[in-house]
Amino acid sequence: MRRSSNEANRPAPDESGIVPDSAAAPAHDCQKPAPPPVDTAGSHASASRETSPTTTATAQETWEGHRLSSSNGSNEPKDGSISNRIGVPDGGLRAWIVVAGGFIDFMVAFGLINSFGTFQARYDKKWTHLSTSAITWIGSVQLFILFLGGLFVGPAFDRFGCGPLMKSGTAFCFISFLCAGWSKEYWHFLMSQGVLFGIGNALLFYPATSAISEWFNEKRGLALGIAISGSSIGGIFWPMLIEYLYKAVAEDMVHRIICVVATPLLLMSCWMVRERKGVAGHDTAGNKAADSKKSLLAAVTDVRFMALSVCLTVLYCGMLVPFYFIPMYAADNGIDATMATNLLAITYTGSFISRIGAGWLADRFGRFNILFLMSVVMSAVTMCWIWMTSLSANVAFAVLFGLFSGGLMPLGSACVAQTTKDMGQIGLRIGIMMAISSVGALAGGPVGGFIKDGTNSWVGVHLFAASTAMTGACMLISVRFWHKRPLLAKF
Repeated sequence: MRRSSNEANRPAPDESGIVPDSAAAPAHDCQKPAPPPVDTAGSHASASRETSPTTTATAQETWEGHRLSSSNGSNEPKDGSISNRIGVPDGGLRAWIVVAGGFIDFMVAFGLINSFGTFQARYDKKWTHLSTSAITWIGSVQLFILFLGGLFVGPAFDRFGCGPLMKSGTAFCFISFLCAGWSKEYWHFLMSQGVLFGIGNALLFYPATSAISEWFNEKRGLALGIAISGSSIGGIFWPMLIEYLYKAVAEDMVHRIICVVATPLLLMSCWMVRERKGVAGHDTAGNKAADSKKSLLAAVTDVRFMALSVCLTVLYCGMLVPFYFIPMYAADNGIDATMATNLLAITYTGSFISRIGAGWLADRFGRFNILFLMSVVMSAVTMCWIWMTSLSANVAFAVLFGLFSGGLMPLGSACVAQTTKDMGQIGLRIGIMMAISSVGALAGGPVGGFIKDGTNSWVGVHLFAASTAMTGACMLISVRFWHKRPLLAKF
């Protein structure tokens, strides 16, 4: 729509918050008409303040060539060249709806992965002819596919957005629940509960994580922490429900009831989570980045990014081990089976607080800094697990381990997003990081089970988990100094 040459005043934005380029300067007869507003749900486009032909062409490219995104007008550059940047909302109804949708997503899908220790304890008694390490492979395959899936789902998010991926993920989870209900043999559960559910989780996890990173910058750690804390609520809710169902109904009905509860919630999260429009070609602060095509190879081959990914691989390998064995270790020390299962719920109560609190602290003191500190303390707590054999000691370990491990996963993604120069590549970079980390996710549980079976003792398992996580923390602080040398700098 062409603007009249008599318009001298800046018009108010339309419903989507878009202010045309011509709004920033007095209209002249020779001025080129502004491109028509584009309706993007819940988004705002940046406005140009220059009327030169070059700037107008740049603005035209921004309107027609990129997805338009929201702006609250608070991040305006000092030179006034708004045509080269977009705003990052860092709040608003649409942004927090995305966080709420991510919370529900993680509560269901990631919460069930976190609850595998409950299934592990059941399967260990059911399949006495199988080793602990063999049974652990079901949960490890879930995590391996979840992590490795980022290599494919991350770039797919950058191209297609949330909708198709999350709906496909919900379908895979639905099929997984039904197939697990029909499963009888070990390999049936490995395929249904391991492979299918892992694929479904990958298709749900990366779109939600990447979308939240697009809607937030200064509050990204807090937003991701709130969303991923849903997995902690799921880790409290699902073990209790699963334990009750195993006592109340037949085994095949357990997975079918899970299907009835989980599927509607996943469909709701598909509706709530939306990507932003127009982030391609801009960094995480909203500034114009290098050309996406030219910077794509550099984004995935950046040495510091690869080093960060390796650090997180080692860290996650050690961190994930206790989640497999908390109920089994408690049961071996004479703790009632129901209470042993409830220890997982206690762990996730601590991690719920951690994921929100760690995100809040990270936004204020630096994401790398808080990730390092929490990794060190978590490793020390895991080392102390060796001497925690009584019920009260196991409860204390569950609380402390949850408090200091819960924030590690969202902070890892936040660190990757923070060091990504182009928001259009956030999904790709998080996906590649998680794919590299899949090696640690796959190895941790089975290696711990192998140590347990080989030594018939838990000491080696605890030492392996603690030392691996501490190694990852030491590597992480090296990468942090590689990015920013001052010790007390916020980074």
